[in-house]
Amino acid sequence: MTKFLRLTTTSVLALSLAAGPVGTASMAQTVAPAPVAMQDVVINMRGADIKDVAEQVSRITGRTLVLDPQVQGQVNVVSAEPLSRNGVWELFLSVLRTSGFAAVRSGNLWRVVPQATVVQSGASETGAATSNQQIVTRLVRLRNLPSDQAVRALRPLVSSFGAIEALTEPNAVVVTDYAENIRRVQELAATLDQGGGTSFDSIALRHASATEVAASVSALLGSDAGGPRVTADERSNVLLIRGDAADLAQARSIVAALDTPGGATPVTRVVRLRNSDAESITEIVRGLLGGEPSATNPVARSLRGNTGLASLSASNRDTAAMAASALTSGAGASTAPAESGPAARPDGFTLDGVTVQASPELNAVVMRGPPATVDMLEDVISQLDLRRAQVKIEVAIVEITGELGEQIGVQLGLGGVVPDDGVIGGTGFSNAGTDLGTVLTALGYPAGRLLGAGLSLAAGSEGDFGLLLQAVGTNNAANLLSSPSITVLDNEAAEIVVGQNVPFRTGSFATDGNSTNPFTTISREDVGLTLRVVPRVHEGGVVRLEVSQEISSLVPTAIIGAADLVTNRRSLQTSALADDGETIVLGGLVTDDRQTANSQVPGLGSLPVIGNLFRSRRDSQTRRTLFIFLKPTILRDSAAVAASAQDSYDRLRSVEPVRLDPTRPEPIARDPRLQPDVDEVF
Repeated sequence: MTKFLRLTTTSVLALSLAAGPVGTASMAQTVAPAPVAMQDVVINMRGADIKDVAEQVSRITGRTLVLDPQVQGQVNVVSAEPLSRNGVWELFLSVLRTSGFAAVRSGNLWRVVPQATVVQSGASETGAATSNQQIVTRLVRLRNLPSDQAVRALRPLVSSFGAIEALTEPNAVVVTDYAENIRRVQELAATLDQGGGTSFDSIALRHASATEVAASVSALLGSDAGGPRVTADERSNVLLIRGDAADLAQARSIVAALDTPGGATPVTRVVRLRNSDAESITEIVRGLLGGEPSATNPVARSLRGNTGLASLSASNRDTAAMAASALTSGAGASTAPAESGPAARPDGFTLDGVTVQASPELNAVVMRGPPATVDMLEDVISQLDLRRAQVKIEVAIVEITGELGEQIGVQLGLGGVVPDDGVIGGTGFSNAGTDLGTVLTALGYPAGRLLGAGLSLAAGSEGDFGLLLQAVGTNNAANLLSSPSITVLDNEAAEIVVGQNVPFRTGSFATDGNSTNPFTTISREDVGLTLRVVPRVHEGGVVRLEVSQEISSLVPTAIIGAADLVTNRRSLQTSALADDGETIVLGGLVTDDRQTANSQVPGLGSLPVIGNLFRSRRDSQTRRTLFIFLKPTILRDSAAVAASAQDSYDRLRSVEPVRLDPTRPEPIARDPRLQPDVDEVF
């Protein structure tokens, strides 16, 4: 896989990633060279080793990075717009944060360590942070609020790997976290430190919005007139209150009354879908709200193994995940045990104050619940209701068969002058195709069937002399081209069958002395061409294909010993990757079958010259070549679908005779010597 940095300056420069490993048993240091002379950088690294990414970032930004041995893994770093050096550094810190790592400054070096060891690794305590993603340590001084109470209030706001400690002298708290998080802690601490009273409390809300409840509590208790200080943290949906004991008790009562399911006036909204199925969307919403899939809904059963979010792009999956997180934290999500699940409805459900109902007739989803929850769900549905790509799959099965054969031999017969006298003797060979005994029997000599293989002698009257001389050469050739095609939605299964439904005998019962009802059982099976395929469109126009293809045909001549019809079968089952519009070979088989059969009368057949009268030889060679080609074409919009249909129609017209007058049919003018190119078979 190619990983590169594209530079948007007057000249384009490609920086290839180093192939060798950066990490060693100890910390690996990437010494910063002189910064690369450039202005803006477009980054596109897919499946890149994080150590290689760190090396390139060090070259661009001029920073020296030291990587902990535990820093390992692959990352995807993509920027749609050109970035400056600071933008590249900010993007790198975001990638580290997403991957569970952090960059900690130590003098002129930056140490990249796991987030769990950030506190032990130390962090910068002075100077302003250059990035919101930078790990820093700050001392937050307090004038009125005791530091131990501030720690209890602010701890829910600190990241899981961060740290917050109380100091008595001076009255302050020490916080280690990302710079953006510390600024939020400082703002809340300053707000709490201004209020009167010495008591403090933090209340996590389950149903209501912390911002709305904070406004209601402040209005009721009069924060501006010396009442308690009330602050809301939207991200964690936590209410922070500081005041005297009486104010805190009164505030808790107000919060308990407001933090109830369905506290806000419910709204009803109908979302009409353009591309998705209402039942599928309903099941996805059920999953976002924490409900169990409906056991009676076939769509739900299919979603157990394949969630609808799998078909979203990366940005849409992130949005859906954020919406699910918001719903769980404070917008009416259920936290009850699974056995108390949502009320079941046909094609819908009710869960913790939110009702979602599918309307298959209108292909719409009806929602009723708190406005904030309904707004979030509507946003998620709008991102799920995207036009899915279609894939046109064209397959070419090319089979070329050639057969050569030579047969030469002599068979002799000596018998009576009339049929009743019988055969006295002769020679017969089983490898000669048609033997002399069969010919004599067909001509009215019943004793001809007694002429077996080899030399046969018997007593008889005066004779007739018969001779069968065979010298045959065969040359058979056949070219077969089958090119089925099918169009299917992304991530859906499709099948095309072209052939016959042939009955095969599976059993029989004949009449015996005690039964007069003979019968035969048969089973019908498809004989012809069958193509089954499941395409999955990946990022960058790559299509993953799960293909099952089979060609079967009836053997035209009966095979000795076969109880019923015999079929030729060629099947293939595989998974492959192909770019949009690329032709690939799924598989093939080349067979070369050579056979030689010699028969002779022992002793007589080895005699020079005359021995040719007592032997027979048959040579055959069969060569069969089979290849299967496949070409996927992604159809993302209606214009691509129309162009594909027009192309197929033009191809259909090209193989029709030019004259349509049935009284003067003309064959298709095509030079059989011209062989198509691999891209011309489609």
